[in-house]
Amino acid sequence: MAVLLNKKLEVLDKIKDEIDYIQELDLSKPHVKVGILNLMPTLEDTERQLIEVLDTKLLQVEIDFIYLNTKVLDDKKDYFYQYYRSFDEIKDEKYDGMIITGAPLEHIVYQDIYYIEELKEFFKYTKTHVRSTIFLCWASQFGLQYFYGVNRYHLSEKLSGVYEHYLVKNTDLVRGLNDYFYVPQSRYCSIIEGELADREDLILTSKSNESGVYIVEAKDKSKVFLTGHAEYDLYTLDLEYRRDIKKGLTIKPPKNYYRDDDPNKEPIFSWRSTAALIYHNWLYYYVYSS
Repeated sequence: MAVLLNKKLEVLDKIKDEIDYIQELDLSKPHVKVGILNLMPTLEDTERQLIEVLDTKLLQVEIDFIYLNTKVLDDKKDYFYQYYRSFDEIKDEKYDGMIITGAPLEHIVYQDIYYIEELKEFFKYTKTHVRSTIFLCWASQFGLQYFYGVNRYHLSEKLSGVYEHYLVKNTDLVRGLNDYFYVPQSRYCSIIEGELADREDLILTSKSNESGVYIVEAKDKSKVFLTGHAEYDLYTLDLEYRRDIKKGLTIKPPKNYYRDDDPNKEPIFSWRSTAALIYHNWLYYYVYSS
């Protein structure tokens, strides 16, 4: 049906022709309230990507972008104050769904992250105030460790590219997906799959022979851990690659991404339908119907 932003972001002007945007909810029609805790430094890119994948014909999706008080940086605090809601402001409210983004923190020990205590508090909040929460990339790593004691391991080099994944278990989250599908990955760590094997409260839904674990779900649908980035747009991996090159990092071009694997050629958008299915299934079967 449509998307409603409780605080109108600057990015809305750039995407309003690409989404079905409304000014207020029609309470006579199906609707859900979704919060997004945005931990990424690329605020606007992340906002745009997640708004677009949450736009569905089935529901009205009311969205709040949220920040942690201890994470507000001087150069972005005015932006947060204007367009986001603080954790303090929303901590007594309930949400149908929540998305917690990744963050470029894989080289830092969890306990050394300066806002980790408030993030733990936020994770705890989702257990009682949110019907279903998606944890993306780094947040999936920390979330699995925090809630279930499942650990990660560091890779010898950055995993970057678009990898073939397959279904290990059919769940409502992957309804309509092909048995094999592509998803972007961009990380320095992976989940230790062996620590999932004997857990009766978790489902390993999807993995890749090249990039490892992708989707892990709580059996009660309250938590979804996604190690990759189906929400990425066509050029996100390209921007990350060229940013890393400018930093002087020794890094390979994203795999299976550029035409003929040549970074001088255009990338191929091979995961668009996967993103739509996963996020729309989550909204309907986990956030609205559960």
